Amino acid sequence: MFIKSTEKADTQGSTLILPCVSIGNVPQLAADLLINTLEATRIGIIHTDTLLPISSSTSGFDHSKQQLVPAEIYQSKDSRWTILQQRAPPLPKRQKRWAQELKEFIELAGFHKVVLLTSSDAALRADKLIDNESNIWTLTVNCKSELVGGMQSLALSPSDGQNGVESLHSAGVAKPLLRLCQDMQLPVVVLAALVYEGDNVPDAINLANATNRMLDILPATQQWRAPMSWQWLMAPSNVPGQLF
Repeated sequence: MFIKSTEKADTQGSTLILPCVSIGNVPQLAADLLINTLEATRIGIIHTDTLLPISSSTSGFDHSKQQLVPAEIYQSKDSRWTILQQRAPPLPKRQKRWAQELKEFIELAGFHKVVLLTSSDAALRADKLIDNESNIWTLTVNCKSELVGGMQSLALSPSDGQNGVESLHSAGVAKPLLRLCQDMQLPVVVLAALVYEGDNVPDAINLANATNRMLDILPATQQWRAPMSWQWLMAPSNVPGQLF
């Protein structure tokens, strides 16, 4: 259930950028870059019992004083871009329920377009993707042909239909959500980063760049602004105690 934190929240006609919790947490890191660079504000949360229950104070390691929860909704100042930042994975055997809740949220919110960010295990990629220099490939569901052509012009490799869905590995909620979107004829664009686990910051920047190129969110010369919490990504022993 979507709970607004401000009456100014307006999702009608906005584009939803939805990162899946998947291998390397690359989509969450890309969403961090988008949220911080856009200076997006939190307009609400999704209250659910399908995700691992977590809560954290941002005091001491970020500028925001809000309490972090598993699923948060951020929006740009002009309301064009809405970003769902998922900070915890679904509980065991609840992934399909989470996909259903996301589908219902998308329907009720009235989004103009949905862009799904995910990552897939590069070790299990199909042979045809081995020579993909950008390591980003796209999947479209119920989208117009001109959009697919546009992605080709951006050097993003397109795939379409059920075969593309089945090519996703370790991609979190992406598969069940895409199947639901296919059934309800909801247009969705997927950007999938082919990655290995490790230091995935370069993969996140690559995915954020691809998202920006496709949607034209920010000027090409704009530098990404990472959140302060990124300084502890590869140094867990130095994470401040107030985080927990």
